[in-house]
Amino acid sequence: MPEGHGSIDAYGEKAVPLIEAAGGECIVFGGPDQPFEHLEGVWNTNAQLTLFRFPSMDALMTLWNSPEYQAIKHLRTDVIPPNFTIAVESSI
Repeated sequence: MPEGHGSIDAYGEKAVPLIEAAGGECIVFGGPDQPFEHLEGVWNTNAQLTLFRFPSMDALMTLWNSPEYQAIKHLRTDVIPPNFTIAVESSI
């Protein structure tokens, strides 16, 4: 966890069941201690990257806009201000 930030544990405890109920699965969970190659662009060396896959964009957006998720989202953004949050629909 980057210095000066609190714990993300409370978010994980509440978000993971909601994500899984929406059909989401964690593909990548990486923090500053996980080896990776930064190939180009600007990257915060203390950054954490998490990548989820959902069965559809509708499933993701239903979760994202749900009152249950909106009520806990601050547990993530208060601890680790988001650098970017994106959603991509894929046919893969």
